Amino acid sequence: MLIYTTMTINSFLLNQKLYIYCLICILCLCVLNGCYSFTGGSIPEHLKTINISSVSDNSGYGNPAYREVLFQKLVSKFQRDNTLKLVDRAGDARLSVSIKSIRDEMQTVKPGELESERKISVSCEAEYYDAVKKKVIWKRSFSNYEVYDLANAMTERDRAISKAIDQTTDDILLAVVSGW
Repeated sequence: MLIYTTMTINSFLLNQKLYIYCLICILCLCVLNGCYSFTGGSIPEHLKTINISSVSDNSGYGNPAYREVLFQKLVSKFQRDNTLKLVDRAGDARLSVSIKSIRDEMQTVKPGELESERKISVSCEAEYYDAVKKKVIWKRSFSNYEVYDLANAMTERDRAISKAIDQTTDDILLAVVSGW
């Protein structure tokens, strides 16, 4: 009888601890859910419009089309996001982006093997400026890479650069709308 009573008390206490832990977790989730938002939570209230300056290419890579690709993807993503209204000039905020480097690097190759893949890295610098308060909100570097197959090198390299640029524009948009 003593063993049964001890097991019942222990079981009761474990269930009480579990109940308290669950209650604390639920309260924490409720508090955090009320404090955090994924969309537009950290854009200053006075910023309603944004102007995206033409992208400059300081990479020396030799293909001027990439700056236009980056610019068009930024414009498209900001239009779809619609957190800030995109304007041609005189926005409440301004986003300036420049391509700093595009590097084509060899992947790890073991002795005796032929190179079959390469890695392309795209690095950009962006500045998010508050034109109303006349101050820089942030200035950051963004970098992404993509691996491509050498079997069809020219086409695959362009695809890899486009994908790295696409990832970079996602990162820039997220930095603007979330403040990260």
